[in-house]
Amino acid sequence: MVKSGVPAENIILMMQDDVANDSENPFKGQLYNKPGNDSPDVYKGCKVDYSGKKVTAQLFMDVLTGNAQRAKGKVLKSTEKDTVFVNFVDHGGVGLVAFPNGPVLHVKELSKTLKTMQSQKMFKQLVFYMEACESGSMFPDLTSDGKILAVTASNAKESSWGTYCGDEAVVKGKSIGSCLGDLFSVNWMQDDDLGKYSSETFRSQIQKITKLTNKSHVCSFGDKSFENEAIGDVEALAATESMDVARGSVDTRDIYVNQAFWAWNNAAAEDKEAAWKKLVQVVKSREADDAVFQSITSKACSDVNKEGCQKKLQGDQNDVKEVECHYNLVHTLHQHCPASESHYSKGGWNGYNMKYSQVLANLCENQELLGKNAEQLDELVRSSCIAASTGSMAPLAVVV
Repeated sequence: MVKSGVPAENIILMMQDDVANDSENPFKGQLYNKPGNDSPDVYKGCKVDYSGKKVTAQLFMDVLTGNAQRAKGKVLKSTEKDTVFVNFVDHGGVGLVAFPNGPVLHVKELSKTLKTMQSQKMFKQLVFYMEACESGSMFPDLTSDGKILAVTASNAKESSWGTYCGDEAVVKGKSIGSCLGDLFSVNWMQDDDLGKYSSETFRSQIQKITKLTNKSHVCSFGDKSFENEAIGDVEALAATESMDVARGSVDTRDIYVNQAFWAWNNAAAEDKEAAWKKLVQVVKSREADDAVFQSITSKACSDVNKEGCQKKLQGDQNDVKEVECHYNLVHTLHQHCPASESHYSKGGWNGYNMKYSQVLANLCENQELLGKNAEQLDELVRSSCIAASTGSMAPLAVVV
């Protein structure tokens, strides 16, 4: 964006910033988001405003609402004459998206943040692209005249997908050993790279990336009155000659286990044992997450037909309507469940178990059926998490 003329002072970048110099990165100090021998280093020239432990949901909200006192750094200083573009990429679940540190961002908090921006007249129009599983659940309050257009990688009931993974993740002849990008984000960024931003509209780009993002359902929400404006009014990137088409994709929930399996499968003989141990550890971590939510639904169904009840809680796809109940359960789980080794946050959520945020929504929507109120649901979530944290929960069998 800087190369195409966007002033650096108008860009605020938040990222964990731990990949470029990671010991497993074959290109130290560089990052690539697509395969090939001529792939550009997308890390070069990046000025990271917030990194490491600073990157939290609270900071994100403070930056967007211009709260410099609390952010203690660069924040949005836009006015009602400005167009604002927000690009968010991380894990997600029904009614929540993740940050590398601290609690998740709940739909309740994002809605409040966007309303604050509206009331403070911080934009003429705002375009929000979100890459996360179940990201279609994060914008229920957007109106058709609110001057906010949100585009999500998936609907409210499905995962998003990683792409350029495994054997496809080869840059300049070297295997990266991970996914290079996310399918939705790769598609819109590569479309922008074509440099047709002066003529292509948001509507045409959304239609194009909806077709290309063939593993999930791209959704748009809010004010679509400016969909026919040129994307160059918001995004402007240097042109490339052609657009690559992302091929193989992996469910975002399964990227980490796929990465561990790929590493074991391709490890040298002397590294096989260590790679196998890591793979088993990843599988056991997933099984432990499964066991926690099995315990939660079992306790929730203690006063009714357990088999049918658990099937309902684990299979229904309710929207988050009981917002306060869901918000409280989400944060109780963050505070009391054990942290995954693969997740930066000290809390109980991780990229895999966020799929179970749907179960918490189902609990809240079925209080009458279960014969339990919100406080009782909160306590059973807490007790299941504590049992998992103290090792008093019987683990499920692990088959690799």
